[in-house]
Amino acid sequence: MRAGSAAIFCRALGLPQMGPSAVAATVRRGENRNMTQRELEDLSPDECLRLLTAAKVGRLVYQDDLGPLAVPVNYAIADKDIVLRVEGGAKRAAMQQPMLAFEVDHVDEEQKSGWSVLVRGVGAEVDPERVPALLRAMDGHFPTPWAVGIHNVWLKIVPHTVTGRRLGAERSSPMY
Repeated sequence: MRAGSAAIFCRALGLPQMGPSAVAATVRRGENRNMTQRELEDLSPDECLRLLTAAKVGRLVYQDDLGPLAVPVNYAIADKDIVLRVEGGAKRAAMQQPMLAFEVDHVDEEQKSGWSVLVRGVGAEVDPERVPALLRAMDGHFPTPWAVGIHNVWLKIVPHTVTGRRLGAERSSPMY
């Protein structure tokens, strides 16, 4: 083990900084064979919706010619529907697939905590005459694409299932 690798290893395992031979000796002696992990907690549908509403960027998941694809997009919530604005192209075409997924998460690497929400549902293009009603349902929180272009095609995903998990309480687990 190189000196730089030893430092990374020590930080990852919560060990004091030590050189490669000291790390190897500590592991051989069986010290610090436990590590802190977190329990996985299922989120309620209401908590999932709250987290979806608070975030602004998620991943649209669909199939293309090469297989599954997850594309980051800006979005908003209208009632319980996921709303996107696009120029057209692959995301617009994806709305024709029988089932789509949409994922939003937050990870805090320092605290080793986070959450993830997964929406599975049917996609649709919003007819232009229905956009005013959609805007009212978003209550002033509109999707604002970051990419350059004219994003005048409105899409929505109507959820069939919404599930989520959070990394909860810490517990000590065997390292290996």
